[in-house]
Formats: sequence, C-alpha cells, structure tokens
Amino acid sequence: MLTLMISGCNGSMMSTLDPAGQAAIDIAWISLVMMVGTGFFVLMMTVFWLHAVYRRGSGQIALSGRTIIILGGLVLPLIVVTALLVYGVRSGHSMLPIGEPDVHIRVTGHQWWWQFEYTGPDGTVFHTANELHLPVGQTIDMEITGADVIHAFWVPVLGGKLDAIPGHINTLRLQPTRIGTFRGQCAEFCGAQHARMAFEVHVHEPADFEAFIDGLAGLTRYDAGDPAGRAAFQTHCAVCHSLSTGYDLVGPNLATLPRRNALGAGTLPNTPESLRRWIPHHQQIKPGNLMPDHAGLDGETVEALAQLLESMP
Repeated sequence: MLTLMISGCNGSMMSTLDPAGQAAIDIAWISLVMMVGTGFFVLMMTVFWLHAVYRRGSGQIALSGRTIIILGGLVLPLIVVTALLVYGVRSGHSMLPIGEPDVHIRVTGHQWWWQFEYTGPDGTVFHTANELHLPVGQTIDMEITGADVIHAFWVPVLGGKLDAIPGHINTLRLQPTRIGTFRGQCAEFCGAQHARMAFEVHVHEPADFEAFIDGLAGLTRYDAGDPAGRAAFQTHCAVCHSLSTGYDLVGPNLATLPRRNALGAGTLPNTPESLRRWIPHHQQIKPGNLMPDHAGLDGETVEALAQLLESMP
C-alpha cells in the first residue's frame, strides 16, 4: 500500500515530495513532521496497550479511568495540537504576502485556461496565457482571481493552492528555490474540461526573467506576418484573440504561442501537426470551450492561420 502511494507522487514536475519553492519546502516538512508524529503516537499507544494487556493478565490494573482521561484526553492532545499549531503557523508564513514582493503577477482563471499579466519597469502590463515565467530566488505575489466560476491555482512543486474567485483577489506568495520547468493545474472542479486546464511554469535566473519581460515588451504592437494569414486571423480570430501582448481580449493571448510546449492549456503538444488539427477541430478535441466551431474552415485557411501563428517571434 505504501509503495503504491509513493509511486503516485513520482515525477518532479508535480511532486510535492520534490519541492522547488520555499512554501512547498515548508509544506513538505509539515507533512513529514505529521507523519513521524503520528507514527510515534501510534507506537506509544501500542506500547501502552501491550502494557495494559500484560498488567491485566497478571491481575493488576494498568491505570485508573481518571488517569487515562487526564493523560489521553487532556495532556496528550494539548501537547500535540500546540506543537502542530506553532510549527504550522510558522511554516504557513512563507505563503502569506507579508512585506513587499520582488514581482507582482496577476492570474485569472477562465473556463478552461489561465491568463497571466506581468508589469514591466515602466508600468506597462503584458498579457500571456497558459505559461508562467518566474525568477528564481525572488518573492512573487500571485494575485489570483476568476473570470467566470471558481477555479484554484496550484503548482505543487512551488507551494500551496489558492482559489480563483470571480470579483475577488486572493494573493499567494511563491519563492522558487531552483531553476526548472514545472506543471500547474486547476485544483477546483470548474466544468467539463477541468482536467484540461493546466499550465507550465518556467523558473529562470533573474537576468533571464528580465529578458523574458523585455521580449514581451517587444510584442506589444505585433503587425507582421503573411497578408493571407493576417486576413484570415482578422476574419476568424481577432474578435477574441490578440497577437500582441499589450491587448487583453476574451480569449488567450497568442503572442507567445510558438514558445509554448502545449496547446489548449495542456491538451495537445505544440507541434505543427497538432496546431493544424487544433484550429479546425478544437471543439472535438476539447468540447465546450468558448471558441466557435471552426470545423468548416477550408485547408487553405487553416494553413494560412497556422503559418501566421508559427511565424510569431
């Protein structure tokens, strides 16, 4: 049983047993302390039970009822609960937005994708989707909200989970401790495609994170691309999607699509074949998403849109 349970936590992208953030480290230690403490408690109770059986076999009373009530019902719970409370409160501080962070990122949960908003040095806001970038060793306040129903933001390797509630902002503090690529997931059932509401987290060196922000700044007014692709995009996509990071529309921002490893919030790998399949058949692949059904698009239009999206810098 224990082997099966542990095998379910394998994989560094989502394993709480392989923490890569200060909050996740504290959570892992709390879990370890609770498991060891519970094991010790069960061991002591077993020893006490064996002792009582032995004393009763010899005709002696192990402990009086009053002693059992005082020790087992008052003293022991008071010690255990107090210790866990003190340790848990101290560890929980790593997830609280205490003091000014190094970075603010706005997170919005949609059915069924994630929007991330970064603020540049001059105050400009940049919009991306389904891929989160963070600097290692710095404190980041994730300002989390929902656009439609309640979602929950969770990156197990970096920290705890927090609800994304429409009309309300919850703040979760993360502090990555190592560079890597990790997986985040919606942790609150939010509809038929809840399981297909994932995102990737890329933790960089601070200098590389600044270069990422500079790259977003360079895409605030993207107007290049093949004319046929641009025309197709304006006809079928531009009402909901943008190719520029400076615009916030109702659908995922597509400015950084070629750099992402997945399409449809973790639904398909981002390959040329998957992109050409996703554009006309997204309702069959991820039923219920808010995009209009494009199954009637001809092959020439699909190819023009795919080439335009692949040409993004």
